[in-house]
Amino acid sequence: MSQSPVTSPLAGHLQSTLVRPDTTRTEMIRHLEECAVYHFHAAMIPMCYVPLARTLLRGTPVRVATTICFGTGHETVAGKVALLRECVDIGADEVDYQPNMTYFLSGMHDEFHAEARALVAAAGGMTLKAMLELHYIAALADKQTAIRLLEEAGVPWIKNSSGGGPRPGHATPEDIRLLRATVKATTHVKASGGIKDYAQAQALRAAGAELLGTSAAVAIVTQQAATATTTGDDY
Repeated sequence: MSQSPVTSPLAGHLQSTLVRPDTTRTEMIRHLEECAVYHFHAAMIPMCYVPLARTLLRGTPVRVATTICFGTGHETVAGKVALLRECVDIGADEVDYQPNMTYFLSGMHDEFHAEARALVAAAGGMTLKAMLELHYIAALADKQTAIRLLEEAGVPWIKNSSGGGPRPGHATPEDIRLLRATVKATTHVKASGGIKDYAQAQALRAAGAELLGTSAAVAIVTQQAATATTTGDDY
């Protein structure tokens, strides 16, 4: 499993995602094995499968990533902190969390900022990403405010969307450029939501996304390999 069948620099920027609520353990094992074969940056999986992933991915470069409060983010700060600490305890390398968007949309910016600060403190040295639902926010100035509140709280990675919830947001080059232009060079940007093919992945990387979260990671690197074979593209 340590040797990738596809030479793909892009694979190291893909977080291969399987978080469907109807996923079986057998499907999860297959997913983790694919992540090891293709050398993706991380396997993004449900929290309950983090211990399994730690075992199956041992000795590979693939990181174990999970998510908390996916799609709503309505849990209390104390509840989110408890979940995050459990993720640390069971061995997750990275956690993507859902900010409480109702706080921000209600003008409760202090609460939105305080939640982020509390989670940054609870994460310690573990990689933490905020799944900011940019598409919930209408005005450009408000989008910039939300991004800056997360950055000022110390969140090291900011995403355009969770890709889930009642109104799933899709990653666009425009949103990624907005994130990259708004944050400092030391803050990282991840794209997520609706990334299905190599052309999309290439456009999002060009816009400034350092990582891409996608359930189509294998298809994307396979398309890249085919493109490189026929056109000489070595992206």
